[in-house]
Amino acid sequence: MRISPRLFGATAFCLLASLGTALGPIWSTLQRDLELAALKGLDADAVFNPDWKDVKEGFFRGAPEAAATPEYATIPIDHNNPRYTYRNRYWVNDAYYRPGGPVIIFDGGEGDAQGLANYYLEDQTSYIVQLLQEFGGVGLVWEHRYYGQSNPYPVNDNTPASQLQYLSNEQALNDLPYFARTFRRRSISYDLTPRSTPWVMIGGSYPGMRAAFSRLKHPDTIFAALSSSAPVQARIDFSAYYEQVYRGLIAYGYGNCTRDMQAAYQYIDSQLAQQNTATYIKQLFLGPGAERNTHGVFTQALLAVWVTWQTYGPTGEVAQFCNWMETDPRTGRTAPAEGWAPTRGVRAVVERFAAWPNFRSRVNAAFGSNCGKGDCDLKLTATDPAAISWAWQFCSQWGYFQTRNPSGIISIYQTDDYFQRELCYSQFPDGVSSGHLPARPGVDQANNYTSGWYTRPSNVFFTGGEFDPWNSLSTLSTESYAPRARVTTRIPQCNQPTPRSEVFGYLIPHAEHCYDLRTDVRSGEYPRSLFRSALRQWLPCFRRRN
Repeated sequence: MRISPRLFGATAFCLLASLGTALGPIWSTLQRDLELAALKGLDADAVFNPDWKDVKEGFFRGAPEAAATPEYATIPIDHNNPRYTYRNRYWVNDAYYRPGGPVIIFDGGEGDAQGLANYYLEDQTSYIVQLLQEFGGVGLVWEHRYYGQSNPYPVNDNTPASQLQYLSNEQALNDLPYFARTFRRRSISYDLTPRSTPWVMIGGSYPGMRAAFSRLKHPDTIFAALSSSAPVQARIDFSAYYEQVYRGLIAYGYGNCTRDMQAAYQYIDSQLAQQNTATYIKQLFLGPGAERNTHGVFTQALLAVWVTWQTYGPTGEVAQFCNWMETDPRTGRTAPAEGWAPTRGVRAVVERFAAWPNFRSRVNAAFGSNCGKGDCDLKLTATDPAAISWAWQFCSQWGYFQTRNPSGIISIYQTDDYFQRELCYSQFPDGVSSGHLPARPGVDQANNYTSGWYTRPSNVFFTGGEFDPWNSLSTLSTESYAPRARVTTRIPQCNQPTPRSEVFGYLIPHAEHCYDLRTDVRSGEYPRSLFRSALRQWLPCFRRRN
């Protein structure tokens, strides 16, 4: 329970496909479902209700009057050898177009983009529709290769590495420019290609990375961009993910919860280190059969208590869990600042942790397991196509291994070796031997290609949330190992990049992932209005090319 209650104007979540595999591919479907629930104004409990599947299907199907119609573009599978092609899905809304208006692209990122198209192109409350109305633009949602229905090859748990090799940052960044060269609408006579029309790209999280990188690598296609909550720096050790959760819990008044979780994990890890107690601790949390899982997979399951943080921030299930931990069930008394462990003992704290009513159902939903009923096989490898595709991306290029944080609110068994061995090698058994998957994620090559933290293309606005875990790898990062660029809200001159020591952006106080893309979040209005002001300044300097 929070020691100092605070009021928050909105929940924290990202209205897009946003690094849904924040905790690894096993969590990806659950994480995306949480994002969809948040998009519809539902709390996390909705995802675990029996009718969630129907609600989810309705979201993707959309109401007849608000369902975006998919179209398809022919794109080379390999831009270096364009002999073979595939069909890439996209959606368009040209109802607001005025001659000379921009094309505004929303990138669908690492998931099926139909539901995003329904919202961002058709819902009057969406930020994209508001921009289309103001600037007289054509709206476009682009589905990323190897996601949704935009698959060069079928994606499943048997897809060979030879067919996944074309899922790379470089190949994906070439798709939109290839498409843009011939983009047209029957109802519009004006030339809509980037030669005559400014293209503005918007994305949050991984799509935010793509927005910035597209402007950097293809400035003749993308004229301006909004890069929200974008972890542009590839990095294997991403222990800062949970350090941001820890910082947020402290700031929001849950310090007692963090103290007890630190004590709990010290105890859990000590029990796992001894063969005669490892079985006990695993069964305490997940019941008979749990002892057959490795320490790494078991402690991955314990992360269920934090899974809603990037989507809902300090509200919802994280608050429920901490209130459960820090409220005496008999007296209703709240734990002191140091938590219960010093006075009631760490074992009592661990037993309270294991008894959280939602715990096993959340683990079973993520792993497809039946823990608590004798069958507790926590399968680490993914079967969901989007989870497989994203696992390939972070195993091959991005890293993002969310290991134990310095402040210790997760287990010491969450190591980069665990992620590499039990996740990447298990998910893609032929990856390394085929030569298409590096033995370790190629983060240095990725950063050399994009400039990582130093990504500074002109006409790009960077935003983030103070306690967003992904902000630690963004241009706005204040981590000790980051450049710590000076953040300015002064709009740069058109086509003039900021120096490496400076970034045009805004860090939203007391916010998590992609707040600025939610039009109902008051704290996101300032960065939204600042980007609109930037477009008013930048768009007039666009020049048609012959």
